[in-house]
Amino acid sequence: MIDTTLFIWAWLAIGLAWLGVGIWEGLIAKKSLQIMGKNPEMSWSFLVLTILGIALTESAAIYGLIIALQIMGLDPATVSSWAVIGAGLAVWAAGFGSGVGEWFLVCGAMDAILRNPESKWKIMTYMILFLALVESSAIYWLVVALSLLG
Repeated sequence: MIDTTLFIWAWLAIGLAWLGVGIWEGLIAKKSLQIMGKNPEMSWSFLVLTILGIALTESAAIYGLIIALQIMGLDPATVSSWAVIGAGLAVWAAGFGSGVGEWFLVCGAMDAILRNPESKWKIMTYMILFLALVESSAIYWLVVALSLLG
């Protein structure tokens, strides 16, 4: 049987990670729809770009799920509540921080493609590379959260 306090902290870990990611994913989709409205003949390219951007941004929410599952497996008698709080805040930072950076990147790529459609494949390639680099900061936060949980 899982301890109620751990259940709440596990729920908050995934909830905070999702909140950090969900806001930025919504803003990416909004920007994409606005650009599709300006240039409907390129809608397919912007749809692909949006799906790639959101899929890569979503990984930080998966980190929240990993931490939530770790928290639920802890022994309430031996775990520090501060460690659990710290782990939850770490995955929130992962989602929020990487979400902001990834939002800027994807929206910048959309604007660049709108201005220079013939360079769309080069821009998308660079965007994916840069998204992976930004995502590495979220992985660092995941490592911090896992370390806090022991």
